[in-house]
Amino acid sequence: MNNPILWVPPIINVLVTGIFAGTVFRQYLSRHRIYQLYWSIALCMAFLATLSYISMLLVQPASATGVLLFRTYYILGTIMPAWLGMGSIALISRPLVIRISFTLLLLLSVVGALFILDASVNLQMLSQIAGTPGTGTLRTGPWLVTTIILNTLGVVAVVAVALSSGWKLLRRQSSMGGFRTSNVLWANLLILIGALFNGTAGTLARFLGLQSTFWLIMALGWIILFGGVLLASRRSSSVRSAAVSDAAPPVRT
Repeated sequence: MNNPILWVPPIINVLVTGIFAGTVFRQYLSRHRIYQLYWSIALCMAFLATLSYISMLLVQPASATGVLLFRTYYILGTIMPAWLGMGSIALISRPLVIRISFTLLLLLSVVGALFILDASVNLQMLSQIAGTPGTGTLRTGPWLVTTIILNTLGVVAVVAVALSSGWKLLRRQSSMGGFRTSNVLWANLLILIGALFNGTAGTLARFLGLQSTFWLIMALGWIILFGGVLLASRRSSSVRSAAVSDAAPPVRT
């Protein structure tokens, strides 16, 4: 990897997802909400996926260790969006729906991971992966179907819950728990935009050939998404400081 500029977006992704994961996990330890646990798992996947990508570049992508790190990066990056979506589903659903969704997601994640582990790797393309997501490095196979399903379900879940939450907020009072409804709507909007950025990064790389912008789009997506969560968290802090009941969950995303 001769161009140091290519390191910048992946490193930004590592930093943002690492801080993001730590923030959400601390919220989970404090409030013990199941959706926060699922989001923490997804964000840890995003962090480890990007860390595996950078480590792969350090050890030479086409080496045996590099191939293993590439598969790790691809597996975690593939199933991560669906786990973000699982968090959104857990936020608005009943326990039975959550258990069924979790079981199906776990099964699909394992199947997807096994497909990627079994897929053939184009070593020539892998050796030139620096700065790109690695689209086309795995030879086409069943893994592509599970990848599309997992990514689509994840993005749809996050976006649908964010839109539903925003619509409900618009129909409610102008102030909630001492926090302006407009700010809550901005939080939902940022989460929505961030999820769309992340969801479209891989699509643009695969179908439009925009591979060189993948990591930049992902970095922007995570930053915007993180900003939305931080803005949403301000409402939770305001509610707690005002001694309002903790029964009401934070912004539904």
